[in-house]
Amino acid sequence: MTLTTTETAGLIAIDWGTTNRRGYLLNSDGKVLSIRQDNRGILNLGSSSFIDLLNEFIKDWRSQTGPERPVLMSGMIGSRQGWVEAPYAACPVRKDDLIRDFIPVPGVNNCWIIPGVHMVRDAMLHDVMRGEEVQIFGAVDLTNRVSATLCLPGTHSKWAKVENGQLIEFTTSMTGEVFHVMCEYSILGALIDKAANHHKKAFMNGVEASAREGGLLAHLFSVRANGLFRILDESAQSSYLSGILIGHEIRSLSEIYASESGDILLVGSPELTALYSLAMTQLLVGHQQVDGSQAVIRGISSFWSATHKF
Repeated sequence: MTLTTTETAGLIAIDWGTTNRRGYLLNSDGKVLSIRQDNRGILNLGSSSFIDLLNEFIKDWRSQTGPERPVLMSGMIGSRQGWVEAPYAACPVRKDDLIRDFIPVPGVNNCWIIPGVHMVRDAMLHDVMRGEEVQIFGAVDLTNRVSATLCLPGTHSKWAKVENGQLIEFTTSMTGEVFHVMCEYSILGALIDKAANHHKKAFMNGVEASAREGGLLAHLFSVRANGLFRILDESAQSSYLSGILIGHEIRSLSEIYASESGDILLVGSPELTALYSLAMTQLLVGHQQVDGSQAVIRGISSFWSATHKF
């Protein structure tokens, strides 16, 4: 797109993850002028270098807005497998702490990476996040909160608590990855139609099953047993499995992260938050959905505007 004098770009924001990346061209007020995305995550580089992929991704944006237009990146691009490792900030953490630890990208002018966050519960129970910290602070801003409990569904779901503008704790649940492993590499996958559409009734049955005696491992095997005796047909099994896993996640973590500051903020893609919303509604967990992309945009733009003028 061609920028007019009234739409001067102020920042290029990039959410660069493991499998995908998204770029946002923002004007001087933090308004989105253009969005683009592709599948060139940090594990999909091919023979290209990080600097070549960045130039390919934003060259036209930078040529329109001046070669020194700032770029601020978040996500796995700052991991050990990424472009340059951005050391984790220690939890509890405020936005200002992360801003202070921005990592300059070597070889690229006016380009920084936002650090992730590291939490220690005890000597053998550590936790980390990269990228979600931007969504967390963005979602809190979008909803005009200073304190909130948040759930961010994904391959590795995050539950977090913010008090008075400070991220004080979080927990990771491997719900999405376990779902993938069960479908693709376990005995359960033999009876699952992996191309089936979402089956709402089966999903809700799975959420309900997560409350029964026996625990998660026993409930997982019921997916196979129900398939063998045709209690569930193949097209319903993946949804039932999803319901069991999401049900267990919400039951256990909504108790730990009981919200005293209003409804839980459910932050992520519309598809995933819709599933979690169904389960939370059934489990009587109050929640408010927040679009994950909008949370990223607000988070990165608020990080930049806190110390710079667009």
